[in-house]
Amino acid sequence: MTKYDCKFKLKAINFYKNNDVSLKETCKKFNIKSHSNLTYWINSYNFNGVEGLKLKANKKYSVEFKASVVNYYKTHEINPRDLAIIYNINPSQVYSWIKIFDLHGIDGLELSGKVGRPSMKKHKKNDKVVPLTDSERNKYINEIINLKSKLYNTEMENDIIKKRIALEMKKDIFPKHHK
Repeated sequence: MTKYDCKFKLKAINFYKNNDVSLKETCKKFNIKSHSNLTYWINSYNFNGVEGLKLKANKKYSVEFKASVVNYYKTHEINPRDLAIIYNINPSQVYSWIKIFDLHGIDGLELSGKVGRPSMKKHKKNDKVVPLTDSERNKYINEIINLKSKLYNTEMENDIIKKRIALEMKKDIFPKHHK
């Protein structure tokens, strides 16, 4: 998704307001992907001024704030995009909180910063290897031997079944002729 800066948004809004053009024409002129984006910017600007057009990166919200946004959504018949304008937050954030609340309740909102795709940061490996005792080592060796034995038996059973199916198919394809 393309991020538009505040100056760009203001330029597009002013062009739309000061000229007798449609949303579609304004979007075409400024190469804005969707006229719903422009509509959102206009409404946000009308409600919050220039502050409503600024990008809010990595802002942390309290559980109480998230709960009040979700509660407002649940108690009023309002579109999440319009709710985002009222609270001056990103609409995708509102959608996310509503979804999390519906799935996990208020506790989900508390953890919502930790929900989702894991971090791409490389984690340092714990290089400390704890040696196994002889009894633990023997236990693991016995378990491996048992699992290998079960795997071998299962593979043999599968081979027998496959061979039988192949023979039956061969009989069906080449039936013996009776004289």
